Amino acid sequence: MESKKILHNVFQNIEVGIGEVSKVVGVSQRQLRYWEEKGYIKPVSDDNSGVRRYNLSTLYLIVFIKEQLDKGFTLAAAFERSKDIRVKSKIVRTFFEHTFNDVKITNPDKGYGEIDLGELRTDDGKMYHFKGVLDEYGRYVKIDK
Repeated sequence: MESKKILHNVFQNIEVGIGEVSKVVGVSQRQLRYWEEKGYIKPVSDDNSGVRRYNLSTLYLIVFIKEQLDKGFTLAAAFERSKDIRVKSKIVRTFFEHTFNDVKITNPDKGYGEIDLGELRTDDGKMYHFKGVLDEYGRYVKIDK
């Protein structure tokens, strides 16, 4: 099974109980149930015992919403921001899906490296090579001729 499918399975099939989520994230169980009522989050299971469990995708959503609330956003605004972030994350994941082979680590201790972004040929026939760089100067695009 390819790693993309494995990761999808992990995110969908690992479940965390509402008590553990509440403790780790710092959101009360009552708040989580309210978010469910509003349709912002959905438990994986709510068996007859009343035990709610969330998959990792929902756990990340809960963490994001909590962070937004801590920054002063309303619950509705935090959820709206989460929709935007989910779409942006999907775009970035799709764009960089196969680029791990194109990453060169330049300083493993500091987490610095370069990402090969490919070539661009201009109308006048010149070739330029683009790299995304993360180093002591920040993050930027480097163009090699």
